[in-house]
Amino acid sequence: MLEWIRKSYPVAVFRRFFELELLDRSFGLAAQAFVALLPLVILIVAVFAGSDGSVIANQLIERFGLEGAAADAVSSLFDSPAPTFVISWTALFITSYSAFSLSRKLSRTYGAIFQIPSLLPKQLGRGMAWVLLQVVMFAISAGLRNLWRDSDLAVGLLAGFATFIFWLLTEYAGIRLLVPSINTRLLVPAAILSSIGHMGIIVWAAVYMPRTLQTQAEQFGPIGVTFSLFTLILVGVVVMLVAPLLVGVYAQRKSAVLANAQGPAQTGE
Repeated sequence: MLEWIRKSYPVAVFRRFFELELLDRSFGLAAQAFVALLPLVILIVAVFAGSDGSVIANQLIERFGLEGAAADAVSSLFDSPAPTFVISWTALFITSYSAFSLSRKLSRTYGAIFQIPSLLPKQLGRGMAWVLLQVVMFAISAGLRNLWRDSDLAVGLLAGFATFIFWLLTEYAGIRLLVPSINTRLLVPAAILSSIGHMGIIVWAAVYMPRTLQTQAEQFGPIGVTFSLFTLILVGVVVMLVAPLLVGVYAQRKSAVLANAQGPAQTGE
């Protein structure tokens, strides 16, 4: 019985998770996403929408129904007075490069999970395409989530389905960009599982985030908001890694079984 448990699929996933140090990688990727992608989104909003971080703050306040200390803390974290909020192309370059570096790290992590090559130097343009995809995904998914939340049952279900399809397509494209040599039979289930995980995060965040943002803001002010937002990003990163891990471990075990089955057959011949 113990031997069967030790060789089971869940234990194999658990063991592989720690062999690849995915928990440490998740914290590192989440931290870099927090300091790279979020400022990049704010800068892009400022450049193209002519607004400051208040757009992001208002989105968070509206999405999680924040009020009082929590709403004030979120506004303080993202808002910048108009006279001091000057778009710096140097800052845009730095945050863009940091986000690009994030894409390379995620590519190497995917490569380790699937045991395939990550991005080559001549393919670095794919990393920039992945960064742009994340910015577009942030903008569109925010609108779909609002529609899902604020509409009646029929429209809400349609918006929820559209959100899932959108996540599926972006996850498929994102993984393909970062590990172009991945086989489609691995990519499709990984994208599906990741999309299901992200849908679960939306539901979880709707329950968890308003309460924790309120509590953290009352206790710690704006810095408490960063704790809560980082937790949300960390959970998202874990889903991005665990979904392909489930597929990768399954495929590796299946390949090992086929190899063992073919071995005796070839010996018999």
